[in-house]
Amino acid sequence: MYVVKAESRNADVKVKNLRKEGIVPGCVYGGKLPETLLIQLSAKEATKLLREKTTGGQVSIDVNGKKMIALLKEIGSDPLSGRTEHLSFQGLVADELVTSTAQITLINEASVSDIIRQTLFELSIRALPANLVEEVRIDMTGMSAGAVVRVEDLDIANNADVELLTHLDTMVVTVIDKSSVKDEEAEAEEGAEAGEVETGEEAAETDSEDKE
Repeated sequence: MYVVKAESRNADVKVKNLRKEGIVPGCVYGGKLPETLLIQLSAKEATKLLREKTTGGQVSIDVNGKKMIALLKEIGSDPLSGRTEHLSFQGLVADELVTSTAQITLINEASVSDIIRQTLFELSIRALPANLVEEVRIDMTGMSAGAVVRVEDLDIANNADVELLTHLDTMVVTVIDKSSVKDEEAEAEEGAEAGEVETGEEAAETDSEDKE
């Protein structure tokens, strides 16, 4: 299991000052913790973590030498710079159900000659820690225009140990005939050109009326 090296954080120190020093503030809540545990880790450690895990990923957090199993629950980042600003973890207990997310990944996309449109990127699930799923892969091999994949079509939908909180009829990915998209783009361009012509004609008529 991936191990996150962290330290306990002093609540009196402003998080803004920590960030200036290259430190990412965070917290761990739930599980068997009596109260929320404030932690901090280096920006380098946070970057390493997010290369391996995203929301819904299980990790072992080493806080000053004491380890605990937790779920990466939330990643706070600056919308402009993309810099990680805060990490939230939920402590796990073996016999307690937990709500999490499973990331949806498409594989072998290059084998599809038409256009792939993915509209759902993660699933909301509930399970015991040992049964949590971090990633669901969809093999696009052999799919062509008209193919549709819904949540109910995924293997996880048949996993008795995982409760799906995302509706089964939710669309995940569709394959669209690329020629139909080209036709739509051509129609849009024609419509735009026609609008420009009409605007030009209206302007000419207005100018003529003004002169009269």
